[in-house]
Amino acid sequence: MRKVRRVLGVGLLLELTLAGQGPAAAAEAAEARMTRGKLAADLGDARAAEQLFAGVAADAEVPASARAEALVRLGVVQRSLGKTQASAAAFEAAMQSSARDAEVTRLVALAIAGVAPDRARWASQWRQIKIASPSGIEKAQPAIVWPGPAPRGVRQALPATERVTLDLDDVPLMAFLHHLLTPWRPGDKDCARCNWPGPRTTRGFESWPESYQPPAAVQRLDLVIHSGVQGHRAADIFDSRSARVTVKASNMPWNELLENVLASNGLGFVLDQGLLFIARVEDLRAYDHIRGRAYGGPPVTFNMLDGQIAGVLGLFGDVTGMRMVPDANLEGAVTLVVTERPAMQVLDLVLAANDLGPTGVEARDAKPGQIGLRIRPLADVKGGGVDLSKLVPPAPVK
Repeated sequence: MRKVRRVLGVGLLLELTLAGQGPAAAAEAAEARMTRGKLAADLGDARAAEQLFAGVAADAEVPASARAEALVRLGVVQRSLGKTQASAAAFEAAMQSSARDAEVTRLVALAIAGVAPDRARWASQWRQIKIASPSGIEKAQPAIVWPGPAPRGVRQALPATERVTLDLDDVPLMAFLHHLLTPWRPGDKDCARCNWPGPRTTRGFESWPESYQPPAAVQRLDLVIHSGVQGHRAADIFDSRSARVTVKASNMPWNELLENVLASNGLGFVLDQGLLFIARVEDLRAYDHIRGRAYGGPPVTFNMLDGQIAGVLGLFGDVTGMRMVPDANLEGAVTLVVTERPAMQVLDLVLAANDLGPTGVEARDAKPGQIGLRIRPLADVKGGGVDLSKLVPPAPVK
């Protein structure tokens, strides 16, 4: 405790020394109070932090940008103290501040929604961010209204309200969705797809909670993520052009967090017969031609994060005994988690998630009776596509 008091004492002494020495000194004094407020908050002294942030926010001599930041931090500590209305008012005041910029708005979004998209996306959307404060609901928290069409029915489709706490900075969006939705139980022989290397082996996820598991209802779902979520031009999830996300969720309902991640990145979903298909809103129609079809082929179980399309197609060739002939320079990313689904359905999902389609092809070195499929960009398939649900693959060629 002595060390803590000494740190706070040094900050107070600096503040008193700088007081009354002009605008520059006022700014330095405000910074000292902000530092003390952050330290108090980190140490769990919310009341002291509240007083310090409120003082900065109300000080007319403090630069407007610092007052706006102080309002956001004040809203956070007041929320922790159960002062719901005061907290909401502080967030609203920060959003109404003349000094509100991209950084202040990002602080508000992280404080309320627990998420913020990567800097490139944020630069184009932060001015459109709004706060909605539910009326007539006692102790209701404000919500972030993200620009663009919001994903519909997340909380109804996935009524999983287990609380989750995550602290991640600028991690690949594709990997985050995979890890959030996929169980990891090494050594569990009854869950083949649970035995993967684990979230902490992905760069940027070293702080992922070891005890985390998706809600039980979510663990039973299969998952396919459209490659457009990553970005068609990104070579892999660590490519500088790939979509990323920052998550600062504290004791947040699981489905609320997922909803905010989807909404802040312009994503939507389809939930159909135990399969969750996630894509950009404009790419959701890729699932339409699969819906309602019945498929053949041996059942397969896969857990893939950012698999390369050429290698994955070769794997399906081995499983089904079919000849796969992808066009030259074909690009795509495969992220899916499926358990005991017909191989031809999973192949169709892989193609749909990469805007690809199959046509028939005669392979020169094909074995007798072997089916050949040319895999092409969907725009080049036109009317000559093959309906994979009507194919009965031969036994794998050994």
